[in-house]
Amino acid sequence: MATPYEQGKEALDALIAWAEDNSADLNRNEATTRLHLIDQLLKNVLAWPLEKTEAEKSSDGEYLDYALGRPFTRLIIEAKREGLHFSLPSGITSSVQRLSSLLDGDGGRQLKKALQQAARYSASQSVPLAAVSNGHQIVAFLGVRTDGVPPLEGTALVFPSLSSMRENFRLLWDNLSKPGVESRNLFLTLREGEKPSAPLPLSANISGYPRYKRRNDTQVGLEILAELFIEDLTRVEELQEEFLEETYASSGALSQYAMLSKQILENRYSLLHEDGADYETESATTRKGINPNLAGNVLAAGLSKRPIILLGDVGVGKTMFIRRLLHVDAKDVFKESFALYVDFGARPPSSRDELLRLVHEEIISQLREKYGIDVFENDFIEAVHHGELNRFDKSPYGRLRSVDEIGYQRERISYLVRLIEDRPTHLRACLEHIRGSLRKQVVIFLDNIDQHPTDVQESVFLIAESLASGWPATVFVSIRPDTFYHSRTEGTLTAYQPRVFTISPPRVDVVLKRRVAFALKQLRDASRVASLPEGVTIDSESLKAYLSVLLENFEENRDLVELIDNLSAGNIRRALDFVSAFIGSGHINTEKIIGSYERGSRYTIRLHDFLRAIIYGDYQYYEPEASPIVNLFDISQPDGREHFLLALLLCHVEVDGDNTGTEGYVPTDDVYTFGQGLGFAAEQVTWAIERAVRKGLLERAPRAGKTSSREHLRVTSAGVYTARMLGGMFAYLDAMVTDTPIVDDAYRVLIGDAQSLSERLARSEYLRAYLDKQWRSLEPVLNSPKFNWREFSARITDDIITVNERLH
Repeated sequence: MATPYEQGKEALDALIAWAEDNSADLNRNEATTRLHLIDQLLKNVLAWPLEKTEAEKSSDGEYLDYALGRPFTRLIIEAKREGLHFSLPSGITSSVQRLSSLLDGDGGRQLKKALQQAARYSASQSVPLAAVSNGHQIVAFLGVRTDGVPPLEGTALVFPSLSSMRENFRLLWDNLSKPGVESRNLFLTLREGEKPSAPLPLSANISGYPRYKRRNDTQVGLEILAELFIEDLTRVEELQEEFLEETYASSGALSQYAMLSKQILENRYSLLHEDGADYETESATTRKGINPNLAGNVLAAGLSKRPIILLGDVGVGKTMFIRRLLHVDAKDVFKESFALYVDFGARPPSSRDELLRLVHEEIISQLREKYGIDVFENDFIEAVHHGELNRFDKSPYGRLRSVDEIGYQRERISYLVRLIEDRPTHLRACLEHIRGSLRKQVVIFLDNIDQHPTDVQESVFLIAESLASGWPATVFVSIRPDTFYHSRTEGTLTAYQPRVFTISPPRVDVVLKRRVAFALKQLRDASRVASLPEGVTIDSESLKAYLSVLLENFEENRDLVELIDNLSAGNIRRALDFVSAFIGSGHINTEKIIGSYERGSRYTIRLHDFLRAIIYGDYQYYEPEASPIVNLFDISQPDGREHFLLALLLCHVEVDGDNTGTEGYVPTDDVYTFGQGLGFAAEQVTWAIERAVRKGLLERAPRAGKTSSREHLRVTSAGVYTARMLGGMFAYLDAMVTDTPIVDDAYRVLIGDAQSLSERLARSEYLRAYLDKQWRSLEPVLNSPKFNWREFSARITDDIITVNERLH
């Protein structure tokens, strides 16, 4: 099944072909233009369903040609007749253009009238996005602006022809399709070239920024050993069962460290249980271990001809769950089965045909390497296609055997070659032979597709459905919840009734303690691991010291565990990355930790040390794209109030989501209403939301239900911790100072590069005072603020005083 994006492309190709065949009639009136061209463009190309489209909507005695989006209008379109009613200058390409450059001449005057009419409708309806179209051309612009710029003096996204729409289809789709408009992409597209940019941050003036942080030999060695014993060792074949038994933590118990509401954590997958759901869903694990129904479904799913979905967020342990299922919980079942595992984690997104080819190649490879079955070995091929060969012998070719043995063999070989060239049919026949002759169940796992975009995940699900329905195999496929919600309402999964098992994240603190304890045990019990190359031994007292200190802190240092638990937001992979970043970090006093352990002293890891390690990573300065931590104080425009916008939005979503009883979800429209009510432009709110989603502070989900498919946002524990805790820490402010644009010239000259701790303390104090000043300009519009910078400022002052006292 093609995605809506692909369907839109095909529909546009068909519309272009129709328009060319009917090009003689260039004087269609407005109604005919709408019927023949614009209706098709909106419904079939841009995926605006009829129920979301209102025509001839009344507005102050006038009628809007199209109001798109119900019940909340998102885009107004003014339709004009085809031909010369308005035209665009020759040579205009599909891009963002200054409207003033389009309004010359007769065609320009007509376009100006159409734009003015659309802008008038936008103002009366309070709908910022507007467009005019004559069927062949589209001009989309901001009909309502909050920055004082008249709408016709701004910019517009212009498509001068149907063919230009096809050539720039991604641009068209991202900005004017239903999902594109709902994501408010057009705001960013139109304002990117015209908005005043924020001043450059301090990092722009630092030579060699962000610079790699120099590390000594001990730190480099620790990093290598940590990666080996925390990650690589978990995949050692002879340790696999022991590792899975000792370190696996099933979900169930809620984290006692999470700052996110317990109600939200408990209802993580509640959207699955909407009324009228035509699929079954239950948890993959119980407090006692694997759900018994799941083990039973290993066989039953193969008979039901539908795939089993393992539903869980990125990094919650779906792969670990599969490994545990294979090697521990359902080990006896899989002893009598052929388990084939396809890992999409390291594969780049590609077409469905390429994905299917990858699945086939993995099945062929694993049958050969794990089970000694070569699907291209001659005797095996003849056994698989025994029936086909019998039919060949009964055909006219079979009569060659009595008159021309060589010719008969040549034709028989050619026939076999044709059979195996049809790869899908041949593999299906191989699996049927395995099940029938060897009495083995075949189980296929399609894993780690959650790291790829929604369309790739949907393509892999279709492959899973095809394999489950047409092949003699039980098929598991892992998918992200947001993909599932989207696909159940609008996408690929609407036509299927899958069996769903949800995998909630285990407690991060439990996993960390078990993983570190396991690594420490292997390090202490064996100086040599069998999987390492001959002659390579491990004997690192430094790593033992580090792991021992970490284990003690994971058991007793509540502040540290709270930080890791919340910033990882249930993503076990990210939490382990934090630990690896700390071990061997160039920002940590390694010798001090090792020395303390060797003296038998207890070492408490300070929060600011651990935070510095994960903020900076391999760099000397904070690098926003590489760091897992967001800069709360970054801004998109020279507006000092915007330093607090992201924190305000996060706290708003947290509080409203907790109060509304909708599993933490808040309509995205409400978030924009809140931000714009504080005086921020829509594109500023968009920029903040997109950063938050990209860094895992907010998560998107459509509200699947009978009454609403509006996009909703929910804050994560990382978002709550960032907004409530990080901004008030000296270590955080110290890191963000190089990346924060300063709009006040007086303070900008005071905030420069600093190396010594005393210089960094003074610089942070300047940044704190600067932010105090910007906050005062925002306070008058805040009513019972859910975020209060004054509290952060006081905590930073206390932090700076404490560090200063320790320094002296």
